[in-house]
Amino acid sequence: MGCPVNFTGLAVSYACGTVSSGGLKEVYLVDKTDLETNGSLSVTAGVASISGTGLVTDGCDVLELGFNNKDAFSNFTDVKTVNADGSAAVVPTIAMEFLRMDAAKRNAFETIATPGAEIVAFVKTAAGTCHVVGLDFGLYAGTIDGASGAARTDKNRYQLTLIGEENVLAYTMTEAEFAKVIL
Repeated sequence: MGCPVNFTGLAVSYACGTVSSGGLKEVYLVDKTDLETNGSLSVTAGVASISGTGLVTDGCDVLELGFNNKDAFSNFTDVKTVNADGSAAVVPTIAMEFLRMDAAKRNAFETIATPGAEIVAFVKTAAGTCHVVGLDFGLYAGTIDGASGAARTDKNRYQLTLIGEENVLAYTMTEAEFAKVIL
C-alpha cells in the first residue's frame, strides 16, 4: 500500500501569456549562520517572507553577484528525485558567469569557496520568479572555473557553480519580499 496524496486545492496549469524566459536577473548571497542569527526570514506553505524591514537592516551581510544576464550560461536548476523506497533528495544548482579574470573576482571567489561554508542564495529569474535556495542545509561553491580563452572571440571569464542538497524544492518569494533582501 502506498502513501496517500491529497490533491484537494492543488492546481497545475499551463500559464498562457506569462513570461517564461530563461536565465537569471539577480542573485544575492548570505552566509546561512548570519541569516539565522540576524535575519527575520520565515517560511509558510513553501513561501518565504522577511518580517523586518530588510535583511541588511536586520544586520545581514548580503553579497550581490553582478553577472551578464544574457551570457547564455547563468541559470538555476532545482531537481527533486524521489525513489521507490521512499527516499528523496533535491539538488539545487546555480551557475553564473563573470567576465574577466581579475584579482578582485579571484579573491572574492576564494572567499566564497571556503570549505564547509553554508550559503543561502536569493535568486530572481528572467521570468520574474523569486526563490530562496539552500535555506535548510546551505549551498557551497562546487566549482570555480577560470579561463583565459584561446581565440579573440573567446571569453576571458570565471564561472561559479553553487550546489546544495535539500529535502524540498527551493522556497518561493514574492517580488515585494525579494526586494527586502537588500534593504
